[in-house]
Parts: sequence; C-alpha cells; structure tokens
Amino acid sequence: MTAKPPRVALVGRINAGKSTLFNTLTGSTKAIVSPIPGTTRDLNYSRVTWQGVTFELVDSGGLDAGHLGEVEKFVQAKAYQAIDQADLIVMINDGLIEPTGEDKKIARFLKKSGKKIILAVNKIDNAQQRKNISPDIYKLGLGQPLIISAINGIGTGDLLDVIVKNIPQRQVRTPEQIIRLSIIGKTNVGKSSLLNAIIGEEKMIVAPLPHTTREPHDTHFSFQGTDFVIVDTAGLRKKRKLSDTLEKISVKNTAKAIVNSDVCLFVTDVSLPLSSQDQYIADLAMKHQNGILIVANKWDLVPNKDPQTLNKFIERYQRYFPSCSWAPIIFTSALKKQRTTKLLQLALKIHKNRQRRLDQAELNKFIDSMVKVKNIGRLEKKKPLGPYDLRQVGISPPSFVLIAPRREDIHYAFINVIEKAMRKKFDFTGTPINITLQRRK
Repeated sequence: MTAKPPRVALVGRINAGKSTLFNTLTGSTKAIVSPIPGTTRDLNYSRVTWQGVTFELVDSGGLDAGHLGEVEKFVQAKAYQAIDQADLIVMINDGLIEPTGEDKKIARFLKKSGKKIILAVNKIDNAQQRKNISPDIYKLGLGQPLIISAINGIGTGDLLDVIVKNIPQRQVRTPEQIIRLSIIGKTNVGKSSLLNAIIGEEKMIVAPLPHTTREPHDTHFSFQGTDFVIVDTAGLRKKRKLSDTLEKISVKNTAKAIVNSDVCLFVTDVSLPLSSQDQYIADLAMKHQNGILIVANKWDLVPNKDPQTLNKFIERYQRYFPSCSWAPIIFTSALKKQRTTKLLQLALKIHKNRQRRLDQAELNKFIDSMVKVKNIGRLEKKKPLGPYDLRQVGISPPSFVLIAPRREDIHYAFINVIEKAMRKKFDFTGTPINITLQRRK
C-alpha cells in the first residue's frame, strides 16, 4: 500500500488567487479560475513533487463570512476540513489590497490550529506593486511573508522550497501503474456521494442542488494492493443546453478527465427513467474507448422490489445502451454504501481485461473455427481463397487485425460476428475491443 504523502492546504479569502496558485504549483488547469466569487467549491487535490519530495496540495474555497447559503456553508465546512487534515497551511493574501478584518480573523483561526503556517502575498507582478504592499500584512502575525504572483509564477519556486523544508519527510512510493477511474453522469445522480462512499471520507460536497461539483477532483487511494486515482466530475449536459460560462468550463474539464481515465464509472439514477442525456454520456465514453462500468445508483429508492425486479432493470439498461452491451451493470446505493467493494472489484476486472493479451496460438485456433462454422470468406458456394489470420496489435483497449486474402471476401457484418464470438470465448467484460480488416500482402 502506498504511503500517504504529507498534505498542504491553500486557504484564504475568496478571489485571493488560491486556484491560480494551485494550477501553477501542480502544472495543470484542474482548478477552474474565474473572477466570479465562490468559483471553487469542493476541495481539489493533486500531488506535487519538488526536489524529490512528494506532497499532496489541496485547494479550498474562500473562508469569507457574510450571508451563507446552503452551498456556501458546505464550501466553508470543506475549507475547515482541509485545515484540520493538513500538515502545513499556506494562507494566500491578496497583495493589491490592505489586509481586511476577514484576513485577520482567518489568521487568528489558523494560529489557534497549532499547524505550521506560511503566508503568501499574491498578485505582486512587478517591483512597483512590491513597494506598495501594505505594512499591515505583518500585523497578521504569521511571520515573514513570501511575495508571489501565482498567475506568472514569480516567487513560486521559493514557496515550494519553503513548503518542502517544513513538511514532514515521508517516503512516498510512486506506483509504476495507477488505475484512473472517472465518475461521470448527469447532475444529481449521486456522483459525489458515490466517491465519498468508495473512499470512506466526506471529501466531496453533496447537496440537492444541480452543478454543485464544478471541477474534476483527483483522489488517491489503494484497494486490494492496487493504487487508484478516482476523479469526480461535473454533471454533463449536451452542448446546446449549456449557457453558464463556468458550466461550459466544467464540461470541458470533465471531457478531459474522461479521456485520461482507464475506466468510467457511468452513474445513473435508477429511480428515474433513463434519458437521451444518459445516452449522450455513454456515447462520449464509447467515443474515447474507455472501459465502462454502468452504476445504477439510488437502488434503495426503487419501491416494491421482488425477485424479478433486478432482471427487469438489467433488460431495461441493455435496451437503452445497446452500443455498450458489454459493460457490466452494478446496482448501488451511495447513501447506504451498498456494493462499493463489488464496484471496485469490477473496476479492477475491467482494467485487467483492457490489458489482456491473447496468445497467438489461441487466436489461430479461434479464427480457424470461425471460418469453418460461420463460413467467413466464402463467396457464393466457393471455398475460402486462403488462410485468415487474426493478430493482436494493441491493448487499452484490446485491438486486433483480421488479415484476409482479399478485403472484399469478408462483409463488414462479420466483424460484429467475430467480436461477439471473441467476447463469448475470452473475457473482455467492460472494455471495447477493436477489429480492423486488412488485405494480405
């Protein structure tokens, strides 16, 4: 099992530049950055390695007080959680304005935590701005501030030096292979609740409001000796229905998370009818050749279940998603943590199937039997013109080339016949397989 790296939390007021700094230090665009206050909601995690030392960086929402709605209360609760779980805290202050009463309140709270604190004065892009930094910054009582500009990287190397110097030194093994899971689906189907149930920790904000999750969030964990990264994503809608700028950015980031994942946990609300939106999301995962596990969530909300209910729902899902009939379906309740272990076992199996390599002797025996039984390669009543070869040319997903004497000897419909026969004989549950046709040279 991989050792847990030390955790460093970025905290501060709204729009102090925490997410910009997070992206700069992690070399990514995972955290959505916008001038709209309260853009960051959930905690955003990413591993950073500097001078051979690995730590986990956490971006949090603003700690400003004032009128708090339901989501804002969750945001602040998550920020306080980040502080509580951190080994080191970096307080980000907006250097273009004088420290506010809210800054002083946050500083007092952080000092009471007993944690090591680094003060970073952000948005200082030039020498003139450096001269104009308010001397009141020292009244926060957090020691000598580090002057940085998150947007252009000024001082961020010095900040990383100080972070590495002050965090607990742990040996963190970087796994050679990490299985990447992405949780995808419509809004309010229980994606964040499912992630919390899987890792056994309230990492994600869960609220009955649509679009609570805006950014993809990486979470590292181990299961049965295997290292995983699981990514919770924003709810997907069709492009023509998108209007809000932040939502468009969220959907773009979600699509990127899908591309980079090995297995998609495609979450649906089993208590509601399936929709064209669900089909759109399934097609998106299919397009990128991901492994797919269909998660029928909120199974606890289905009333009057009897011995036939499960089979009826399986048939319904298979009719609705015929293009990925090879994807297994698991019925879960994130709220009651039902079948989360089984879900991870299936994800492991799907990943293994995506890496599967078949022995050439097995493939030769298989294609010979197909030619004899299915009459592949016969034109009218003539005998086949020559031998047929089936060779594996790749994995993730498994890819094959069918080599024929002449391309026109095989109708493309037979490719589907071959795929179905391969799935019946070999275990390719949860993964697409590719078969292309090639003429023998």
